[in-house]
Amino acid sequence: MNISGLFSWIRRGSIIAVTATTLITTGCGGGGGGSGSAAAPDAGSSTAPPPSQGGSANKAPTIGGTPTTQVNAGTAYKLTPAATDADGDALAFSIENLPAWATFSTATGELSGTPGAANLGTFANIAISVSDGKASAALPAFSITVAAAGAPPATTPPPATTPPVTTAPGGQGAVTLSWTIPTETTDKTALQTLAGYRIHYGKSASTLSNAVEVSNGSVSTAVVDKLEPGTYYFAVRAVDADGSTSELSNVLAFVVT
Repeated sequence: MNISGLFSWIRRGSIIAVTATTLITTGCGGGGGGSGSAAAPDAGSSTAPPPSQGGSANKAPTIGGTPTTQVNAGTAYKLTPAATDADGDALAFSIENLPAWATFSTATGELSGTPGAANLGTFANIAISVSDGKASAALPAFSITVAAAGAPPATTPPPATTPPVTTAPGGQGAVTLSWTIPTETTDKTALQTLAGYRIHYGKSASTLSNAVEVSNGSVSTAVVDKLEPGTYYFAVRAVDADGSTSELSNVLAFVVT
């Protein structure tokens, strides 16, 4: 049983961009509890990370937090996401599109700063992620609008549209993701540095707290398995050879029963 949706990846600075692509999720065999993993359909082009040699598999870190999306000039801004790792691994944070008026801590993930009158405007596509050195998780990208001093607070935006949901037949604990391999950047030049993909998923469309690395840019499918029953939301981003990433695709949902 398949669901599909059209999405495109958007260039962020000089990072990868992708032409319109189709993402398909398919329920497939397997089951059982535990954390997700990814694998290509055949052993010759497996995209799954090598199995842990120490026994239990690594568990990806989780990250959460609700960014404030407006701050007035002259007012301090602060966001400290909450991140945990079930294995107790040391965590490191990173950020994309850091506003010019802000600073960021790679040790705590704290984003802070006080914008001035010269910083009025919207700072978009800010993305904070955390890694344990083997897997990563990220907050959904967000924007911060710097308004004039004394401006009223921003109105609360309407809730996001719930993605379409497909129910998998009973007993299935895995979802197959399929996409079109990108070949161009947004300036229509050939993409020659594609290293792989990063699948983000979770039980909330707004908090995709798990991530699986697909370290082969030439494959177009991967399996996230060992999923406990429930509704899962999936999105994919492309990864460049230098570690730069594209925007997330749109989010699709799948129910494992």
